[in-house]
Amino acid sequence: MRPSLRIAMTGVTAGALVCALASCSGSGDDTAAGGKVTITVSGRPPATNAAAVKIFNARVAEFEKANPGIRIKTNEYQYDQQSFQTKVGGGSLETIVRVPLTEMSGLIKRRQVADLTEDFEKLKHSEDFNQVALGSAKGLDGKIYGIPTEEYALGLLYNRDLFRKAGLDPDKPPVTWTEVRAAARAISEKTGATGYAQMTKENTGGWMLTAMAYSFGDSMQEESGGKWANTFDRSGSGAEKSLDMLKRMRWADDSMGRNQLRNMTDVEKDFSAGKIGMTIAGPSSVNHHVQQYKGDPGAVGLAAMPTDGTAKRTLAGGTIAVISPRATPRQREAAAKFIDFYYLSAKYDPALAERDAAAKKKDGAIIGVPAVPFYEPAVAGPVDEAVAKQANVPVEHFTPYSKALGEFDLVIEPPVEAQNVYKALDSAVQAVLTREDADPAEQLKKAAAQVESQVERAQH
Repeated sequence: MRPSLRIAMTGVTAGALVCALASCSGSGDDTAAGGKVTITVSGRPPATNAAAVKIFNARVAEFEKANPGIRIKTNEYQYDQQSFQTKVGGGSLETIVRVPLTEMSGLIKRRQVADLTEDFEKLKHSEDFNQVALGSAKGLDGKIYGIPTEEYALGLLYNRDLFRKAGLDPDKPPVTWTEVRAAARAISEKTGATGYAQMTKENTGGWMLTAMAYSFGDSMQEESGGKWANTFDRSGSGAEKSLDMLKRMRWADDSMGRNQLRNMTDVEKDFSAGKIGMTIAGPSSVNHHVQQYKGDPGAVGLAAMPTDGTAKRTLAGGTIAVISPRATPRQREAAAKFIDFYYLSAKYDPALAERDAAAKKKDGAIIGVPAVPFYEPAVAGPVDEAVAKQANVPVEHFTPYSKALGEFDLVIEPPVEAQNVYKALDSAVQAVLTREDADPAEQLKKAAAQVESQVERAQH
């Protein structure tokens, strides 16, 4: 059965489906010919991906057939901060838009998304929705301003073959950073592979360092007096402890290899080639291992995020569907129905879930990789069992990760200027891993000074 989750709201999530017609959102006119209500759905796959467009259009047509009073318009718009603000200001925002979890608090505060509380409560199995997963879509007033569509949690990706060669048990992966350090040293010494690899480029260095800081029981930003400020540079922070440990692994243990300037793609490629024993990643990396890099499905394992032994926390992310604040009541209701149909129905309907899994497997998708549950076990359990029938990877290799979902707090990314924070922290991580004399505390202070003004300006 699927476990329940807890999300620590030290950051904020945002996914948005926004319903507002570009042509008539300012007038509030929501009708088309024949009295149908019309909504605009963003996120249609690009024309270059013909197969995905075909599937998307077929699902839209299926929805319209089941809901003859609703007309769907679609476009390829994908969320970004600048264009979203322009669309909201100009009254041209689509009815449904999906946004990153980190955007949600700002959108709610600025009243740029609709209150969906009543519309959500009308949806099938809304009363069974995992309240922790739904928490990212709620405002401080307790109202619902979006509907989650995807959520992920980071864990420990590891190579089961290298574990065996190093004399480690692949069914008992490390659960603490101390154990990760020992396993990395064993893999490096006994196999010649890199025991543990850390992403460091293109904002991934700051992203992974944030996840590690959370696993040490700390945050990266804290709120005081209604404003957020960076805290990762304070003495003894989780970020400093993480960098200290990485420094020991790199220079004392020599278990991290020679190449310390790698982005996610670089790490995933080397992992799938059997050159890396462990790294921090999400479930999507399992898909990439098998599909993109033709790695052996039996060689990959996914475990819980390592901790320092005092807290069970990991970084979570994803998207939430929001609806335009200009949407009429009829549009809101229609949009909520579409979100439920397109994004949620396969998460609570076992028959649909198995059919969807079978179709995706036929198209070459990887089936059986765990995900954050959206519904309570009574609803999610039968769905998991149905999907497992179509699994084409050994699901037992992900059991340590799946079990941890019920025990870990899921912490959202830093709520203010997360990507700029990550960019500044890239330099700190790179310095510690490429210069033996680099001081973690000093590098964190440099990063904090670099991004301080950006964090302050973003809140004015």
